[in-house]
Amino acid sequence: MIPVSPGAAAVPYGRPVESVNARVREPKQERSRLSFDKALDAVVALLVERRSDAFTLADVAQRAGVSTGSIYGRVSSKDDLIRAAHVREMARIGEEQRAAFAGPAPEGETFGEAVERVLGTAAELLRRNAPVLGPFMLLANTDAQIAELGGAAHAELRDAFVAALAEREDEIRHPDPHRALEWSFTVVYSVLARWLALGSTQQASGEGEWSEILVDLARMVLAFLTQPEPPRKRRRR
Repeated sequence: MIPVSPGAAAVPYGRPVESVNARVREPKQERSRLSFDKALDAVVALLVERRSDAFTLADVAQRAGVSTGSIYGRVSSKDDLIRAAHVREMARIGEEQRAAFAGPAPEGETFGEAVERVLGTAAELLRRNAPVLGPFMLLANTDAQIAELGGAAHAELRDAFVAALAEREDEIRHPDPHRALEWSFTVVYSVLARWLALGSTQQASGEGEWSEILVDLARMVLAFLTQPEPPRKRRRR
């Protein structure tokens, strides 16, 4: 699943976080469910437009074409509505991610080509969903539940990246292949997140050509993974 907050711990802020599912009341009618789906669509649209939660439930209701009463019939606050939208979007992106990494590697693929393919898969997932992920990542700085789900999503993307390249572990020269792959993902994610303004302002985004960045990252990762460990210098007696 796509990450929302790479630094989120399993239990952020040192305490368990209540699931948003416990705060969303089940609909009594199909019409109520459809109205709530429209409200969630409106929340996502407003977050993308404003890159913050600087809107009211009245704004959501107007955008969705539903009453504020129908929203309050399902949740108690705007925060819970935003959290419900986050859960839905993470589930959607998670399915997209699993499908992207599910395909078999092309026959005859070199290790360098595998690095390019796996890195490109992760990069395009992030880029395609950046408009939605960006504002949620900013909210994760102050919302424990969004941070928790974001941390789990980040770990899932990391694990997918590592697992895809671990299939070629025999071609990795680093003495600790798993750690090397995790470190490679950390660097790749950091560079891409900055370019896409994930978790930061847009002022630092878009520096350099996207295609060139992917090429440079692939070369860097390949060199790091295939560089043999240098011999240790003997200490002088």
